[in-house]
Amino acid sequence: MPRFEYRAKDGAGQTVQGEVLAATSVEALQLLRGQDVLVTCLQEKVERVFNLSDQLTGWSRQWNLRGVSSKELVVFTHQLATLIRAGVPLLECLDILSSEGENPTLQQVVKRIRADVEGGTFLADALKRYPTVFHEFYRSMVEVGETTGRLDESLTQLAVYLDKQAQLRAKIFSGLAYPALLVAVAMIVLVFLLIWVVPLFSGLFQDMGESLPWLTQVVIDVAEGVRHHFFLLVTLLGTFVMGIRWMLKNQKSRQAIDGWVLRVPLLGSVIQKAATVRFARTLGFLVRRGVPLLYALGVAGTVTGNKVFEQSIKLATTGVQDGRPLSETLRARQIFPPMVPQMIKVGESTGSIDVMLEKIADLFEQEVDRTVATLTSVLEPFIILVVGCGIALVVVAMYLPIFSIGSVIG
Repeated sequence: MPRFEYRAKDGAGQTVQGEVLAATSVEALQLLRGQDVLVTCLQEKVERVFNLSDQLTGWSRQWNLRGVSSKELVVFTHQLATLIRAGVPLLECLDILSSEGENPTLQQVVKRIRADVEGGTFLADALKRYPTVFHEFYRSMVEVGETTGRLDESLTQLAVYLDKQAQLRAKIFSGLAYPALLVAVAMIVLVFLLIWVVPLFSGLFQDMGESLPWLTQVVIDVAEGVRHHFFLLVTLLGTFVMGIRWMLKNQKSRQAIDGWVLRVPLLGSVIQKAATVRFARTLGFLVRRGVPLLYALGVAGTVTGNKVFEQSIKLATTGVQDGRPLSETLRARQIFPPMVPQMIKVGESTGSIDVMLEKIADLFEQEVDRTVATLTSVLEPFIILVVGCGIALVVVAMYLPIFSIGSVIG
């Protein structure tokens, strides 16, 4: 007989959890209701045995879950809010959305969520099983909507919030895309010169039998090294990339990297202001929905995208828990621009902290636009100069022996 795991609230409001034997989930719910508890989560317990095929499928599924874009998530949230507002039952909403859309990964996720909800699981709890698709803030807002009975309103506001976050991210990436493209093209051109062009001149110089200028010899040696150890260099580059990815997943190294990034001129300013926008918009959004400040701070810290900010917000939350004003604890951390705690202090004194946080987000979003424009205007000529010098160095090195021979003949 299947075994079901459950989490419930007893008569005193305390959370209890355990297991129950039942033929179906409906029967399990009936048995638990007979124990005078309110079931908040119910799912069948599966005894797992290691299977290589299943393990590979699971890994593949986790990889594919990363393929849901922010735009697709915004569309899904808007559609779900619209259907619920129209009075369509939640299970039917999930049925409709699981059969629509162009992303098969999202369709499969919605189908599994639908099955969990049908089994007695709250929507917010069902979303927690897919953290690569639905982040903590998303799940928290759905939980707030379910608790208050205004799920459609929460989803509508959540979609607007996600849309603004996506626009902010797009502005940053679009500003940095051109410099990144220049670097990529420069690397391709240099590798092409070293692998295919320089060896042609090298053979010509060997036939001449003359001693080569030191710059020419250095370039030829580098080209020979790249040609003979190309796959080794590619392997080292791949290892380096994998090492960076591992460091970004490790908490301590990620915090060290995030701290270093904040100290980079201009780029650090963009990261700081973008994190400020995410924090202020998220916190203001949650406070406006009636979420307790301590819980809202915990969620807002996780969406900043920077471990240094997240750790500082955790420490600030501890100060608020001890009875200190939020503006004072943030000022003590010195991680946000000085204007942020000052504006929050005004919001605290007027009782409109959510409105002030929204103004902070709008203000620093404009600052992000200006800083990205400045960063791009500085990077573009610098990269072009470096690329030009690199290519000119190779060309000059190849023509130096020809100039030397011409002067001797003359």
